[in-house]
Amino acid sequence: MAEEKVLTHKKTMSDEIKITNKGMIVEFEKQFRTWVKSACEEWKFPEPSQEYYSKIVDRLPYGLQSLLIQGIKDGLIILEGKNFFIQSKTNKNGPYNWFSKVSSKKEPAPNWEWFVHAAEFVRFSNIANTNNLTVAFEDDLMDITLYKDKKLVVCCEVKEKSDNLKELIKGIKIYQNNIDFTISDRGNDPLRKAKYIIKRRPEYFCGVAIGTRFEFKVDYPSIDSFRLTEDIIPWV
Repeated sequence: MAEEKVLTHKKTMSDEIKITNKGMIVEFEKQFRTWVKSACEEWKFPEPSQEYYSKIVDRLPYGLQSLLIQGIKDGLIILEGKNFFIQSKTNKNGPYNWFSKVSSKKEPAPNWEWFVHAAEFVRFSNIANTNNLTVAFEDDLMDITLYKDKKLVVCCEVKEKSDNLKELIKGIKIYQNNIDFTISDRGNDPLRKAKYIIKRRPEYFCGVAIGTRFEFKVDYPSIDSFRLTEDIIPWV
């Protein structure tokens, strides 16, 4: 009688990653519903329909969801009802709101950019830990920064959508040749960021949105000018 052979599937690294990511996604949905419930209770809103939750996947992809859950588990994102804090090595920032109150719709309106911003902070925190750098959140006028000792090496701006990020970078480049610091930057985010670059003089600048990343080396031809040159940031 022939010996019966039983084939077994050896679990691979890819399988482990899939299982981990699936768990993260399930956990994110659970957390998101908790945040929504907290907002609804505070604002006296009814519980949103399932359609409301279904739209979330369209705006917040799975990788971003996984990063947020990782940040929560690692103690980088501290939850408090519908709000959150960011915990870095240097300080605790916040609170920040996952949602805005829109009374006309009677449902919490997600502040989409905060989700991307927080997720990118988690990614930068992983980079900082690996490369002996310090990461900061909402540092002065820049969304995320990396320091080597006390020297600013990377500053990063975060947007939810690619088009908004491209528009910002295009606007910043307008001010590369010369910046007049006497001009008000109120309501002019590109000018505000250009002033930041001149004042703080980072080695690199990057812009991040869902599905889009721009990285630049920053040079300083003169005291009041800078140049953004497409590059790859060594640590990022």
